[in-house]
Amino acid sequence: MRTRSLILIGIVGLIAATAYVAYTQYAAGLYYLAGQYDRMMNPYGIDPDAPEPNKRDRALHASMFVADLHIDTLKWERDLLERSAFGHADVPRLHEGNIALQVFTIVTKSPLNLPWQECVSGNAPDTNTPLSFMQGRPVISLRERAFYQIERFKEAAERSLETDGPELRLIETVDDLRELVADREAGDAVIGGILGIEGGHWVGGPEADSDDVRAEMEALHEAGVRLFAPTHRFDNALSGSNEGCERYGLTEDGFAALAAAQALGMAVDLAHISSAGLEEATAFLHDPVTVSHAGVREGCEPPCRPDRNLSDDDIERIIETDGVIGIGFWPQAIGPSVWRVGDAMRHITTIAGEMGVEEPSRHVAIGSDYDGSVTPMIEVTHLDVLTTLLRRGDEPFAEGHVRRIMGANTCRLFGTVLPGGSPEAAEEICGSLHQASPLDGEEA
Repeated sequence: MRTRSLILIGIVGLIAATAYVAYTQYAAGLYYLAGQYDRMMNPYGIDPDAPEPNKRDRALHASMFVADLHIDTLKWERDLLERSAFGHADVPRLHEGNIALQVFTIVTKSPLNLPWQECVSGNAPDTNTPLSFMQGRPVISLRERAFYQIERFKEAAERSLETDGPELRLIETVDDLRELVADREAGDAVIGGILGIEGGHWVGGPEADSDDVRAEMEALHEAGVRLFAPTHRFDNALSGSNEGCERYGLTEDGFAALAAAQALGMAVDLAHISSAGLEEATAFLHDPVTVSHAGVREGCEPPCRPDRNLSDDDIERIIETDGVIGIGFWPQAIGPSVWRVGDAMRHITTIAGEMGVEEPSRHVAIGSDYDGSVTPMIEVTHLDVLTTLLRRGDEPFAEGHVRRIMGANTCRLFGTVLPGGSPEAAEEICGSLHQASPLDGEEA
């Protein structure tokens, strides 16, 4: 009897071991496929006509407080603290590109733009669902997908304190921002990270009321989120999207979500929102808002997509809030040439000047969209190329304006809207970041 029991135990053990080996091989296979998908979706497409930085360009870039309004790196299962051989960004490469402040935006759902449709439908197959499955992340709940990425960032930030590389630090308040600026000026190797939501797709809806919406926004705030975009590429319960199928304005839940975001000290990001939603949001909110990553419709040549980019009316409404527009450098945002980045920025400053803005460059920033399934034309480790092209061309920006665009304006935005922030605090913390230096003789 005992012999039979031992044989049975052995058989069960063998089956379990075989199943475990099969499972681990299966999981490893899925993980490998996720990595291959990452490689495919996040290549670089360097423009051969991009300028080559000279010694002065590199010195200026190294002296600046550089801030980027949008990357999607948390979507991918790469270690933030390790330099990766693929993808666009990680802490070592951000540090090499002299990024001081980086917004890490959280994507939870990305429906396919099916070839027979002229819009992106929320009911289309979602690419994030199989990706989440392959990476061993939450699959069903969009909310769980978001909070998983939040915790992933926090774990990396905590672990960065025990490594030899740069510190990754969560920025939640205006005092955190003040300390970051001071530490960077002291030469400390630290990168500030602001957590953002790109599409609050699980917030609101038919079964929710305004109290539910506020509670969800409070939960995001408590978790450390300080930037909130109601929409991504498709219409949802908060607003229509500029690529959606109906493109309506803000819903009742949308107004409730943005009111809560503003009250809690989150910057409101109107990237991807419909023009109707942007018009309503800018009229409704009293704090500066941002469009974290976009291009402009003026001069939008293929493969640039007009629907994804900002009209002149959109730009004027953002400027009227004293807001900031992050210009990206992937072809769908700006077109086939990296020099179009400067053109798009100058278009915004021209509109601001015509509106009577005393400092027209205060409304322009950078929003790379690294790791956003796009093909940037500037590598993060060579962001001095962007500094260089802004200083060259037919209408070069003066040094002070370059400093604003590359980071001071984004600093001002968060210095105004973060908990404890105000226009006065923003000026105190960020005001000196755009001042010209002895690097060249240009006026700010």
